[in-house]
Amino acid sequence: MDSSSSSSSSSSSPSVNIDEADDLLDINLIIHMKSLISLMKQTLCSECNRLWDGSPSIKTRNGLYMHVEFVCSNCGCITHLYSSPQVRDGGRREINARLELGATLCGLGYHWIIKLLGALNLPPPTQQQKYSETQEFILNYVEKCQEQSMIAAVEEAIAETGGARELTVSGDGAWLTRGHTSVHGVSALCSTTKRPKILDTIWSSKKCSSGGMEKEMIHEMFCRSLAKYNTRYVSYVGDGDAKRFSGKGRMTDGHVIKFKIYFAKAIRENKTDLNKLHQSSWAIFNHHYSTNEEPMHDWCDPKWCKYLQAESLGQSCSCSKISIPRACLDMIKPVFEELCSHTSLARVVGGGSQNANEAYHSLLWTMVPKHRYCSSTTLRTGLGLSTIIFNEGYEALNKIFTSIFLSMGYYSTQCLRKLDVLRSSRTSKTKNKHLKRAKITTTVAASTASTESDEFPYTPNEENYDSIVNDITLELNDIALELSDDDITDVYEAGGDD
Repeated sequence: MDSSSSSSSSSSSPSVNIDEADDLLDINLIIHMKSLISLMKQTLCSECNRLWDGSPSIKTRNGLYMHVEFVCSNCGCITHLYSSPQVRDGGRREINARLELGATLCGLGYHWIIKLLGALNLPPPTQQQKYSETQEFILNYVEKCQEQSMIAAVEEAIAETGGARELTVSGDGAWLTRGHTSVHGVSALCSTTKRPKILDTIWSSKKCSSGGMEKEMIHEMFCRSLAKYNTRYVSYVGDGDAKRFSGKGRMTDGHVIKFKIYFAKAIRENKTDLNKLHQSSWAIFNHHYSTNEEPMHDWCDPKWCKYLQAESLGQSCSCSKISIPRACLDMIKPVFEELCSHTSLARVVGGGSQNANEAYHSLLWTMVPKHRYCSSTTLRTGLGLSTIIFNEGYEALNKIFTSIFLSMGYYSTQCLRKLDVLRSSRTSKTKNKHLKRAKITTTVAASTASTESDEFPYTPNEENYDSIVNDITLELNDIALELSDDDITDVYEAGGDD
């Protein structure tokens, strides 16, 4: 059809001229049907050359895609409108695939999409079976790009460590639903370079305890590193969740997990007061180090310390119930001296954390929320997308878009670019905040250094550490109390992993 009139644009703000570049024509628009009919009535029918006057009919609808027929009432000529092109495989429409990819990026499930489209007065998505099939289709492309991103991250880590194909990695597991059991679990290994990146991920779908699941997944990633990357992982930094060591009369995994919880609680409750945070942190060690002959509860809180509770009632309380041997506590005392110094604790005033694995999981949970069940396909797609974004940024997703669709699209390009700018800006603000906090607390740290030296004269001797000390040091260090400038790697706060 030919237009019978030209339209003029008037706006209080500059408008985009879609004639300036072909890229600006590669967009999707939401148009009210009545507006479209009004436009048609201003055009001439290509068959009878009269002003079009007729009625539209929806010939086919598949999710957001529509095939609309405009029938001229004068001559019966039919004009066809296809609202979206096909994707490369020819069996799906681009708008529906883009909807599903965008929904995963936003963490929206199928029923949430129905609500959103309904509020916008748009047709509902494809039927759930077709929706799941499109998810599987998208997953193939996502996992290919994820593998490319992780291979590049491995090679980058090798180059930074001098070319040796032996790496130290950090790892952590997480579970889709909150609690101690889960149907779906994920685990990731991260480089320990200046800018940590995800090197490998794995998912598991079975009903088992979360601790056992994490151990198995991490072990599998270690076993396949040579075949997958021709690289060996020689050292591992964990967070205390995986059950790797235990035994009577020694520091067990249960103790380490409890210490981690106590540290987190101390940070949350005293995140605005450095001195109180210092006392609460050391109260953890002193409480467990106490004996009946030498009670050390001066910094304990009566809310949880049974010794102080009994003392206030004029009763006696035995410290023998504290089951950690002093010999074990003596060996990990240097770890407390490092983590619980004013200098180290000053860097978590405010309660923040920048642990790379936890930051990655926080990004993942924005796409696969922990409070909601999802299919393994959705989980794997979120795992792949979060890996790409964590390693390379949002613009790296253009590889997925261009692989699936005929083109990236103008507004998709602009969106991903803007997200990376915002991400970089927030990272800079977070880093500046930590640097400012460190400067403010420098004087406090210096004034208390001599006090700490007198109070805790124990000097660690690394040559006398046995394997258990090394394990415990790795466990406690990963609480991320020690934070350097280079550790601030991302805008995503740790959390969501109970």
